[in-house]
Amino acid sequence: MTGRPRLMTVVEMDALIQEEPFKAVLQYLYTGNLDEGRGDLMQVATIAELLEVFDLRMMVANVLNRESFMNQEITKAFHVRRANRIKECLNKGTFADVVFRLDDGFLPAHKPLLISSCDWMAAMFRGSFRESYIEEVSIPNTSTACMRGVLEFLYCGLLTPCPGLEPMELIVLANRLCLPRLVALTEQHAVDELLQLAVKGVDIDGQVLAYLELAQFHNSKQLSAWCLHHICTNYNSICRKFPKDMKAMSPENQKHFEKHRWPPVWFLKEEDRYLRSQKEREREEEILRKQHTKRGWCFWRHPSSSPHIS
Repeated sequence: MTGRPRLMTVVEMDALIQEEPFKAVLQYLYTGNLDEGRGDLMQVATIAELLEVFDLRMMVANVLNRESFMNQEITKAFHVRRANRIKECLNKGTFADVVFRLDDGFLPAHKPLLISSCDWMAAMFRGSFRESYIEEVSIPNTSTACMRGVLEFLYCGLLTPCPGLEPMELIVLANRLCLPRLVALTEQHAVDELLQLAVKGVDIDGQVLAYLELAQFHNSKQLSAWCLHHICTNYNSICRKFPKDMKAMSPENQKHFEKHRWPPVWFLKEEDRYLRSQKEREREEEILRKQHTKRGWCFWRHPSSSPHIS
């Protein structure tokens, strides 16, 4: 892979084990997939039995019994077990062949898994870069929590946020590594965190402002759109609390706010006109009420002032 000699374990198989069925077993162990149309399924089942790959043997039996629909659950269970085992290798550093040096520590990793999951990693470890033959690779301006999030995604295809993980830091690194799926998952995590804080009564407006232009710069389009929507929806409140930050926004963002802010300018003008008209009407009604009261006093006489009839 790198042009340098590496230690390799050679396992010699019995002559009765044929190459193609054995490849099918290896393919299953790597991917969880079984080609059900193969003509050598019995040989595959035999090898699976010898290697104690019992779920594969069961899948072959289901195919032969025309019950392939039962293999869906077996496949799901396989992927769960595989993800857990791979994650265990990551946590313990088992069979690691590279170490990432980070701002606050080190993380062991496995080049084959990285190369198969990320084009950026493949270019770095397969090409003529020095990282292809050294055992320690430095990733500056990156925390262990952030890099662990990337590695778990590359190994398992999932984002499992750990304590200390900064969503924006992970978005920056995921964008740098050309991992749009991880960017999207982290965007969702960031929004979920903000909404949970808002439900608890925490003011998130400052955090949203901090996220916006960083998200735009690092191709985080969904998070950017959510931040713009939040700011526009709470425009007046945010302007009162963060006037300098709002004025420092880019011209494009300023234009977006003016177009989509709520309440819009026309609404505020109409509201002001309505309130002024209402106040004027109330004033006129008060004047009429006073005039009516005075007129009533003019025609009212006290009973003692009426003429005496004898």
